[in-house]
Amino acid sequence: MALVMQLERLKLFAELVNGGSFTRTADKLGVSKAFLSKHIKELEYELSTQLLIRNTRTMRLTPSGEALFNHTNKLRSFWQDTQRLVQNVDQSLVGDVSFTAPAGLMTYRIMPALQSVLATFSDIHLNVQTGNQTYNLLDAHYDFAVRITRTPPQDMIAQKLFDFDYVSCATQQYLDKHGEPATPLAIEGHARLSLSYWQNWSYVSQDGPIQMDSQATYRFTDNELIKQGVKDHLGIARLPAYMIEQELETGELVGLFNDFEPEQRSVYLVYPQTIKRPMRVQKIMDCIKEHCTN
Repeated sequence: MALVMQLERLKLFAELVNGGSFTRTADKLGVSKAFLSKHIKELEYELSTQLLIRNTRTMRLTPSGEALFNHTNKLRSFWQDTQRLVQNVDQSLVGDVSFTAPAGLMTYRIMPALQSVLATFSDIHLNVQTGNQTYNLLDAHYDFAVRITRTPPQDMIAQKLFDFDYVSCATQQYLDKHGEPATPLAIEGHARLSLSYWQNWSYVSQDGPIQMDSQATYRFTDNELIKQGVKDHLGIARLPAYMIEQELETGELVGLFNDFEPEQRSVYLVYPQTIKRPMRVQKIMDCIKEHCTN
């Protein structure tokens, strides 16, 4: 804090010398003459030297004041150049945009949504961490995150994009060979494919919720592997609807338990609260919001 105040006083000193008088400088900066005079005196006290010789009408620099002004004027120019540089970077559509998102969402929803904007602004480079790990966006240096969650973080802005269902499915070939279970409770004797960290599959019937212990025959950490396993007739799986829309439409996969309400999850765009973000980041976020919001 002390360093910030010292820099502020040096800036005030440079403005004063360039302005030529306390009155004109105070009016330009929108402060009082007393405020300006106080900080100049405190600067002189900190440096243990007199910087200005002044009376009621005029002021002039002492040799020490002239030497300091030469340095502070460079600081003033440096600050202005720095501001212009930062503004140019913030307004640029060139550079990296870093975010995190589950791999399935990237493949089936986000990348298709971003195709047009990335083709138009080819100097925007994506740096995406895919996976299910939840990162602290303030510590991990990501611009934003796309997350599947029931409880979005309270210390971030969280905008819901869409809801999706988990659909239980299998191939017709598997069902012809092993029989089609009529209810979730009937999958006990069937081979199942599941995410390794899932403990159960949830459904809702007219009689209330049903929790099925997954007890999967095949466990993976990636839904894409589960999808391929189901297509290879290995068993029954429960997958996000957005991952298997085409397969359900063509009949390559068959949806099960249509009389039961499936488990539903929400997808959020999560980002830190900030006054301003680079234009390239905002462009990508706006595109995701436009194409992925229900």
